[in-house]
Amino acid sequence: MASKAEGKRASVASVREPVDKDIQKMPLMKSKLQLGNVSISNQASWSFTGLLAAQRMTKNLKERRALKGTKKIDIVTPQPPSFASRPSEKVQVTAIKQILEGYLPGKIGEMAYDTALAPSLAKEISEEVKGLVKRVLPARYKALCIVNLGKREQEDIIVVSRCLWDPYSDSYVAHVYQNSSLFCVVSVYAVYFE
Repeated sequence: MASKAEGKRASVASVREPVDKDIQKMPLMKSKLQLGNVSISNQASWSFTGLLAAQRMTKNLKERRALKGTKKIDIVTPQPPSFASRPSEKVQVTAIKQILEGYLPGKIGEMAYDTALAPSLAKEISEEVKGLVKRVLPARYKALCIVNLGKREQEDIIVVSRCLWDPYSDSYVAHVYQNSSLFCVVSVYAVYFE
């Protein structure tokens, strides 16, 4: 370790003594190889303080990693945000269904399908149903009414809708009325307005 006192770093190769005398007799490679402007040293230059610092850093990393993995994960049911309000009362679906069942036979009855009158009839039914439904809706609910009106022949029809809403507070009612010449599908959506 005399080289340490001279201000040079002690390398791993300079601290160790050769074990076998045959190894001492072998010709040694040059300590540095030259490859153009790049020099490669075959002696490691490790300092004792550097090794201690590296050991402390890896210990801290291991401790942090161990603490990171100990977080407890709880799976909870999805909740609305705390600032979102919930309705004090829900929509009465049966009341809306009774309104539709009583209104459509009286309005349409045995009316024949007429292509010229169908758009205005669908609008009129929609506005009147929305007015009747608003009477039974609780506060802060909005009503949306969609009417599909068509001629009844040999064809089949499927009416489909897709909505994005809160299943806790929002609801819908659909009713189909048909006579010998036409069909009428009325869908009423009740959406809570926050």
